[in-house]
Amino acid sequence: MADNLFKEVKVDWGWIPSVEELEFHLGIVLGYYKPKEIPAMRALARKRRRFALVTKDYISHETSRVENIVEMYKNNGFETRLILQDPLGHKGPTVACPIGFPFNLPFSSARLRRFNRWICRVHVDIASQGKTFVSVPHLEPDPLFHKLTHLWDTYIRKNTIRGKEAVAALNFLGIE
Repeated sequence: MADNLFKEVKVDWGWIPSVEELEFHLGIVLGYYKPKEIPAMRALARKRRRFALVTKDYISHETSRVENIVEMYKNNGFETRLILQDPLGHKGPTVACPIGFPFNLPFSSARLRRFNRWICRVHVDIASQGKTFVSVPHLEPDPLFHKLTHLWDTYIRKNTIRGKEAVAALNFLGIE
């Protein structure tokens, strides 16, 4: 059943959402909007933002060229052409890199320990901030190995790891 839900899709680097657009999309995925609000999401997002990224949630890049971002991720082992996508998809380009079990990372936290029984990946959404770019990572069970767990934790339980642990994992993989 879950095998039919996931498919490899081409990463589209032709359009990069703004940070505000990504925040709105993440707010939907993370459950910050009630179901009855979703039809009028655009209007609500302008009046009342319920989810906002803070600086510990992302890495700012100095470059204003998309090619530099793609090359940086490619050189550090991330998949930049195709991504295993779930039915809800993502807005804008996204890259991912498997990290294995989180206990292999050089740091630990209580939030990371709950993922120790699954092979995980660092999944990064790319957004534009003015003329430069930001990388917004999160850690999640890798859908290549744990399809149902990925859906359950990411969309039903809203259990991805964001913030300083995800940024530290991204730094560990060579992304600064």
